[in-house]
Amino acid sequence: MGGEVLVLGIIAMGTWLIPFFGLPVPIIGLVWGVLILRRRPAKKGMTISGVILSSIGLFLAVSYTIISVLGTAPDIFNTSPGNNDGVVSPPPGSVEWQADGVIEPGEYKNYQNYSAGVQIYWMNDDQFVYIGIKAVTEGWVAVSFIEELRSGGEDTIMGYADSSKQGHIFDLWASTQPDGTKENDQQLGGQSSMLDWAAVTIIQVDEEQDASNTVLEFRRRLSTGDVYDIQLLAGPNLIIWSVGSTDDINNSPLYRGYGVIELE
Repeated sequence: MGGEVLVLGIIAMGTWLIPFFGLPVPIIGLVWGVLILRRRPAKKGMTISGVILSSIGLFLAVSYTIISVLGTAPDIFNTSPGNNDGVVSPPPGSVEWQADGVIEPGEYKNYQNYSAGVQIYWMNDDQFVYIGIKAVTEGWVAVSFIEELRSGGEDTIMGYADSSKQGHIFDLWASTQPDGTKENDQQLGGQSSMLDWAAVTIIQVDEEQDASNTVLEFRRRLSTGDVYDIQLLAGPNLIIWSVGSTDDINNSPLYRGYGVIELE
């Protein structure tokens, strides 16, 4: 009898550990717990361990049943960040895209966080790619499309907001020269491929706010027809992100790194 009660007690406890099976499991656990406790009157061989486990199993089963009926219990297997204010973020890509320098939750379908406080957002349709880059700086930010790592040219979009909050954006081409000199597409005989864009710098005004950020948003065609632009294809596309400490686009980047954006 003691062994049987111990086993039933373990089963009753186990019902709490697998809540993803839904309401039927805790109901079964509740029934098991009641049956177990009905065996509790003094009978030879009943172990203390069985009684303790049975009682705990009954308590947890009842608790979970009540929670399941009255509301939704938290998913203990969910590792995504919580939202303390109870506000649910809209689905990715559900917010209308605008080139306004403000990256809204749900505005982009994809997101990647890099070192040095750099965040890249993107999505695409059949014709266009939409890019947002945010970095902890008051200087310029840039994203470059490349075909191969450490070789070939760089199709670079760079932007910043000056001290008067006026935004500036540049469509540049970096040759394979050792110094990686970037030149304006239009000066090379190409064209500016930015259809919509915005560059905004959010300046920190007190210690309670987040650090100052520069945000660059733009839209361009996947294939621009410009010899100084790299065609973007479905699947993985290599990028280089870079961040400057000032508005001088000729200065070397403070931070620079590689990444991949996956297009549909």
